[in-house]
Amino acid sequence: MKYFFFTIQKTPKRNEFTTEEVLPILHAHTAYFKKLGAEGICVMAGPFKNQTDNELGAGCYVLAAESEEEARKLADADPFCVHRIYDYKVWEWTKVVPEQSAVSS
Repeated sequence: MKYFFFTIQKTPKRNEFTTEEVLPILHAHTAYFKKLGAEGICVMAGPFKNQTDNELGAGCYVLAAESEEEARKLADADPFCVHRIYDYKVWEWTKVVPEQSAVSS
């Protein structure tokens, strides 16, 4: 299993939506990552604190996947990305802590 670190940020299209129009998409986005978390795919996710430039700003998440292609497909299914109001950058990430325990046979 590999890990992929994503940052998300607004696209110019976000400015075409009112806050009221974005809120249902935000709730779908949050539900999507909670579902991935329950499935063990999303290791962590959340917004950055103290964002003063916009009300619904940038964030990050870490996904566990077999490949970058698989991780990107999961990210592309994020309702924020589906509506093209947010985009992402991705890096393969090496998880050091916590260490995985060895499986004994």
